[in-house]
Amino acid sequence: MDRLVQLPNGPAADRRSCLRYPLTLELRYSVSNGRAPAATGAGRLIDLSNSGLRFVAPEFLEPGLKLDISIDWPILLDGRVQLQLIATGVVVWSNRTATAIQIHRHHYQTLNLGLNVAAG
Repeated sequence: MDRLVQLPNGPAADRRSCLRYPLTLELRYSVSNGRAPAATGAGRLIDLSNSGLRFVAPEFLEPGLKLDISIDWPILLDGRVQLQLIATGVVVWSNRTATAIQIHRHHYQTLNLGLNVAAG
């Protein structure tokens, strides 16, 4: 039987189960501790998937930190309403060049009215 899918092998094989999309967008984050944000910052998105995202931050973010992230989405709803992607997740790794989080929840909201739009 022929294989329909050729999977990469070897040490360079990507183990991610979700496709990552390269995007260069500004983002804002806050470290969530259950009450008021402990710290806030801004960064630049590198890539995004439905289960995680990677971004450049001006500081080291400790693995295990819970982050709330907002990204101004580049596509307008109905061609006229600005959207924001709101994501909550946990830092899985961070180094001098990037930080990665595993997304636990996400949704879109409008900037104009603050109405929630169901995530796809």
